[in-house]
Amino acid sequence: MAWSVLYYETVQGDKPIEVFLNALSKEARAKCLAYISRLETDGTRLPASIAAHVRGKIWELRPEWSGNEYRFFYGAVIGQQFVILHAIQKKRQKLRDRDIATAEQRYEDIRKRLADENA
Repeated sequence: MAWSVLYYETVQGDKPIEVFLNALSKEARAKCLAYISRLETDGTRLPASIAAHVRGKIWELRPEWSGNEYRFFYGAVIGQQFVILHAIQKKRQKLRDRDIATAEQRYEDIRKRLADENA
């Protein structure tokens, strides 16, 4: 069964994931979008080379292009739906706590907004 994947959007309408993707080269963007497409197709059955658990409800997609590593933090929200919460170009071996915290804050924000919509 296919999953749907949304990109996080702030209450003000800012779209940080789209901004990140649009700033990449055409080739790097294509590789990242291919990983997001795999998330839509395979959902929770992705291999560790493509997706990995970060902490709590946060997972990461792990595309690489031309020696650059990218990370797309995501979480499941309702049913068969994922939200890409935060994206970075990885420059250190270990993920920074502030990037994980950003993803966690956005996850809580989107969960709260979805709950308010369904109340």
